[in-house]
Amino acid sequence: MSTTIKDIAQLLHLSVSTVSKALNDYPDVAPETKQRVQEAARSLGYRPNVIAQR
Repeated sequence: MSTTIKDIAQLLHLSVSTVSKALNDYPDVAPETKQRVQEAARSLGYRPNVIAQR
């Protein structure tokens, strides 16, 4: 089963919205949070669902 944004959010105790913003490099997310999210996404093998982005 694929890793989702929800999985990353639960692991890091963050909201799904924060994880999404971090992955999309929104400026209102702290750099430390972006780094934590990106590291977790990488280690879990997260790949964006292109169909869900529409």
